[in-house]
Amino acid sequence: MELIHGVAGYKDNNNKLALALGNFDGMHLAHQKIIERVKYKAEEKGLKSAVFILDPHPFKILFPYKKLGLLSSLPEKAEALENLGIDYMFVEKFTREISLYSPFKFVQNYLVDSLKVKEIVVGYDYTFGRQGKGTTHDLCKWGKQFGFNVNIVPPVTLDQKVVSSSLIRDLISRGKVQRAADFLGTFFKRKGEVVHGDGRGRLLGYPTANLDIDGELLLPKNGVYLSLASRENKKIFGLANVGNKPTFGPSEEIFVEIHLMDFYGNVYAEELTTEFLCRIRDEMTFKNATYLKKQIEADIKIARELIAGKYAGLLEGNLLKERS
Repeated sequence: MELIHGVAGYKDNNNKLALALGNFDGMHLAHQKIIERVKYKAEEKGLKSAVFILDPHPFKILFPYKKLGLLSSLPEKAEALENLGIDYMFVEKFTREISLYSPFKFVQNYLVDSLKVKEIVVGYDYTFGRQGKGTTHDLCKWGKQFGFNVNIVPPVTLDQKVVSSSLIRDLISRGKVQRAADFLGTFFKRKGEVVHGDGRGRLLGYPTANLDIDGELLLPKNGVYLSLASRENKKIFGLANVGNKPTFGPSEEIFVEIHLMDFYGNVYAEELTTEFLCRIRDEMTFKNATYLKKQIEADIKIARELIAGKYAGLLEGNLLKERS
């Protein structure tokens, strides 16, 4: 996949495009339907498949004092789109100036003059232009004027709920990572470099890998989760704690630390991806470290029961155990 920052950088006008429009935060089941459709139209019409994304997320420019909590970073979107077989990913920097474009100017500037699209694929609720006043109806109208076809993907539902990024954000923020995985089509995951922590986990006998995660990304509700970490193409079960470590004093900062079960290697300065499989308990404040250690022992017992039961076979022999 070719990643192009700014449509002005696209010079290969010999390649006509089937283009998907949207933010694609989380690349959930509904997004995947849009990508399937754009790939199908590209193959059917002999076009190149492409996705157009505004970055940063428009919400962050239009409502700078509100916190959204993104499901995926731009590199994670690019990785997902490449894995799905998209040819081009266009990333246009979103600014206040662009936010003032009328819907017609947005279509003419980007879709017609710059990209010369032949097929457009959007979700049923896609909006664009100033104050989001442009609709799928407008796209169809201007498609007839400028010579591109518009394909509208209907709502994707699961258990009578419409799949959306906002629904998934709500589930994750309430710690319901199992339910969120149903709508994502995969486990919710976070990626970060392993950095040095305060070393308390090692003193307790349960060393942890502390992840440095982009502060704009959404984290699950504070608590303890059964997780599955990825390292060197191997998977390691673990206990992930999300929270501010209340036992050791108040803190505004939220930490993500993972105890990698049955693993004894050094992972400092490495990048780990952890998938949140299920929630084990809420974050708790303990009288002292001894009580905390007893609770960790109980958490690990629950984790092993889950691994032996519900998550048995998840790794298919890919469990990594290292000693150093």
